[in-house]
Parts: sequence; structure tokens; C-alpha cells
Amino acid sequence: MFLMRSVIVFVLTVFSLLPAQTLNVKGFVFEDKNRNGVKDAGEPGIKGVPVSNQEQVVLTDRSGQYRLPARDEMIVFITKPSDYELPLNRVNLPQFYYIHQPQGSPDGLIYPGIEPTGELPAEVNFALYKSNAKTRFDVIVSGDPQPRDSTEVGYLRDDIVTLMKQFPAQFYIALGDIAFDNLNTYPMYNEVVSVLGIPAYNVHGNHDMNYRAEDDRYAEETFKGIYGPVDYSFNYGKVHFIVMDDVEYKGWNAAEGRSGGYRGYFSEQQLTWLKNDLALTPADYLVVISTHIPVRTTESDGDYVNVVNRKAFFDILKDRKYLLTFSAHMHTVEHLEYSAGDGWEGQAKFNSINAGAACGAWWSGPKDSRGIPESICLDGTPNGFYLFTFSGSDYNFRYIPADQPESEQMRIVFPQGTLSADSLQSRNIIVNIFNAAPEARVYCRIDESPELPMTRTKMADPFVEKYLSHRDNFPDWVNKAQVHNHIWTVALPPSLEKGVHTICIRTGNPTGDEQSGFVIFNVE
Repeated sequence: MFLMRSVIVFVLTVFSLLPAQTLNVKGFVFEDKNRNGVKDAGEPGIKGVPVSNQEQVVLTDRSGQYRLPARDEMIVFITKPSDYELPLNRVNLPQFYYIHQPQGSPDGLIYPGIEPTGELPAEVNFALYKSNAKTRFDVIVSGDPQPRDSTEVGYLRDDIVTLMKQFPAQFYIALGDIAFDNLNTYPMYNEVVSVLGIPAYNVHGNHDMNYRAEDDRYAEETFKGIYGPVDYSFNYGKVHFIVMDDVEYKGWNAAEGRSGGYRGYFSEQQLTWLKNDLALTPADYLVVISTHIPVRTTESDGDYVNVVNRKAFFDILKDRKYLLTFSAHMHTVEHLEYSAGDGWEGQAKFNSINAGAACGAWWSGPKDSRGIPESICLDGTPNGFYLFTFSGSDYNFRYIPADQPESEQMRIVFPQGTLSADSLQSRNIIVNIFNAAPEARVYCRIDESPELPMTRTKMADPFVEKYLSHRDNFPDWVNKAQVHNHIWTVALPPSLEKGVHTICIRTGNPTGDEQSGFVIFNVE
């Protein structure tokens, strides 16, 4: 009896010392020739496609097969190659992922999460459609659509999406705050955007969180259930697009019955995935990273508008040759070139573009003849979106303002109208250049006098301060013009003669194309 017990103990000890069997997820990436979503006989696997479990990234072998370690909860997804297209669902959302969440979302969330998925299937396969890779293509980029109800989804449709429809593009990307806290607007929003007829990629924002979550781990459950992973990548031409969630939620504040705070932050898992993703990206590709919170902004040092661990993020990117970031969140336009002061130590020129907001100042302000709020952004930029043109690893861009001519890319704030000679003493000409690059130069001509160089001046736009003074048109939180860096000033001559005068403004953008504006005013 003693000997038998000893044997049992010995066997149990041996088994306890053996490594636990690793559960893997495996499958194929294949060319879906008949587009039925199933790997049928004769449909070939595709070699060299990156597949990820949100941390590790592997390439499919010559038969299109992959194998990855499985985690308790994960999303398995592929990175679209340039010469293939992804299947789209009925509302043009790309289908490139599989959610593995055996127990589903936790209880207590207000908005629907993810239903239990059960055990991993024997294979998780991904379909792709063969296409002709374009080296030159256009992309529609939008900050903060942010509707809170069906009325504001209607504003987005009539003010923004109808205008987007006029610009053929390869795909559309929205830079977070797809909703304004009310996540029930997602289906309405998706239906409206689907009329563009192109893939719609979406970034997770701070207003896209399920606020009842206890911490950041489950704050994205509703978003994930509709749009998939919050960190992912895809290729078009020679451009590698990366989407990352940089909003870290601090969890529901049960004591006060309200949502908790958040900050700009990348987790260790996210940074590991980013490093692994880039290791498989060709060195000559332009890398474009889209986040909601800016990696860095000059408008505030707050941790809710900056990524606090951006140095670790920059360290992963420092050897890349071509880089660009998109962000939103601020409801302002800001163009930066990262420097050592921001933590950037790479050799590449690294630009950042904060893309304003489709909703402007949260669909507020006096209504126009269509019944849509003017909703001017708090830096004075009209609400609108960007159109980017990519060619190889190069790019250029245009800002498309809503409900006004595209040529109107600036506002001459002062002088305007009829002014007394006394009111011109010690005054500056003030111009807001909405889409100004870091290297922009601006010049002013008064009547037939020689051109004067203007000075970039960090300040609030006086036009916005006056605009916001009519408080009946705005909610309480839309109450202050934003100090920003795309105002230019120059001293106004104090002794202008009485009569009619003109001011002409000339500027340039990164493509070298000039922009101009003018105003006529009277001195009496």
C-alpha cells in the first residue's frame, strides 16, 4: 500500500513538472475566388501575410497557413497586403479578424458587448480578394464625427458625408469618437458612411468607451463587437497604415456614479505588438499611425491630450525612414513636426496632423439655411475633413471645409467692414490659416504696397471669441476659444487714408501650391 502511494505521488510530481501544453490558434489565409468566405477546394493559400494575436505576429507559410499561441481572450487578425482587398460586410466594414472571448463580455455594461464565443474552432481562416495594387491613391480622413443621437447623425450625413461622396477615395478612416457616449448611434452612423461605397476603418476614442467598465480592459467591448480590434494594420500601395487605441480608461467611478478619467497611453502589450508588426514591414514603406488622442500637442500638457509614454513609442519608430501620425480629439487643426523636445530621436522627418473634427464644436452654433449648426471648431477652422493623396512613400493633402468653397482656407479676422481711423492705432492684421504646415510662410500686401512677412502667433482667434458670445447657441462646455498655432499677425499701418482698402494674403502648403485670400474694408 505504501509503495502504491509512493508511485502515485511520483507520477503526479512528474506530471506537475511537465510544461503545460500550449493551445494554438491556426488556419489559412486564402484567395477567396468565389467570394463565399469559405476556403473551397482549389482556392490557394497566400504566402507572407502577417497574422497576429494582438501581441505576436507571424507570416503565413507558402501554403498560406499560420499558427500562433492562443490567449484566454484575444482577437486574431490579419494585415491586408497591398495587392489584395478585404471582404466587407453590408455596411462596408472590413472583415479581417476573429474574436475569441469564450465567456463574452462581463455583466454590468450598459451597451451590448460580445456574446460568448466558446472554444476555438479547429481553424480560423481569413479570406482575401486579389486586386491590382495602386501606388497612387486618395484617402478620406475625418476627426470626431461624434453624433449623440439620430438628429446629429443626420447633420453628419447632410453636412459631411454628402460632401465626402464627391471625392473618390480608396478608403475612409475616422479618428475616434465615432459616437458621443451614446453607443446606440453606431448602427445609424455605419449606415450613413456606407454610402461612400469604400472600406471604412475606425479608431477608438474616449467617447467610444463603455463607461460602466471597471477598468480599461473591458471599456472597448461595444466598439470591438462592431469594429473589431482597436489595434491593427493594413497596407495600400507602399503605405503601411496602423491604427492604435491610445485611450487608457481609469474605470467607472461608482462612488460618484459617473465615468472615470482617462489618459493618453500605450500599454506594454500594444507596444510589443507594434514592434512585432513593424519588424515585418518593408523599410521603404511610409508608416502612417492613426490614434485618437494626439501623441503630442502644443495646446496643453495635460495627460488627457498627450500620450504620456510617447518616448517608448518613439523608440520603436526611430529607425523608420518615412513616418506620419494622424489624430483628432482636440476639435482643432494642428500640424507639428516632432523634435527632440517631444522625445523624438530618429533621423526621419516625423510630422503629426491633428485633423480637426467633422462635428466641429460638437454640432453647436447658429443653424444655417439647411438647419445644420455652423459648428465651427474652437480654433476657428470650419468643420470638415482631409483628403490625402499618397504616391509611393510621399503624400500631400487638402482640407475640405463643410458648406463653403474649398478655396476658402483662411479667415482674415481683422480688419473687416468699416473702421474709424482711431480704431487702427496699435492694431495687428490677424489671419487664421486653417491648414498651415509647420514650415508655412505667410505674406501680406496692403493695397499696392510691398509685401510684408507675417509672424506666426500662438493665440486664440478673436472671431471665435465673438462667435461664442451668443450663448443661446452653445452648450455650457463650448465656451472658450482655443489658443493654437495657426494665426499670423503683422502690424497694421496706423495712418491709412480714409476710403476703401484691400488686404491680400499669400501662403503656401507642403506641396508648394500657393493659397490666397483677400478682404476689402473702409476707413472713415
